[in-house]
Amino acid sequence: MAQLVTEGSNLAIRMSQREEFFALKRSFTVPWSHVVNIAQVGDVWVHLRGLRAPGTGFPGVIMLGTTRYQGKKDFCAVYGHKPGLVVTLVGNAFERILLSTESSAPDLNS
Repeated sequence: MAQLVTEGSNLAIRMSQREEFFALKRSFTVPWSHVVNIAQVGDVWVHLRGLRAPGTGFPGVIMLGTTRYQGKKDFCAVYGHKPGLVVTLVGNAFERILLSTESSAPDLNS
């Protein structure tokens, strides 16, 4: 499962090789200065929007990759109707990062 990790002045999105393959994207970092908000949600699936392109998706099961809508992009690593995080960004290629988590309170200091 993809993870958020603090790396100095960056927020890193770390994925397994399998996730990178199915997302058609490598793990990446975002400067903390681009992070506007990090919200914990009970069901991250309901926050998905737009069309998947590129990546892998099966309704209600997995959305892994980029979703596009109205000229904007989100990065998603969402597995079913689990709790997760919605990270809102500014000044970045992605407007949001949506990630499923093992629990409702992930540790960003890992």
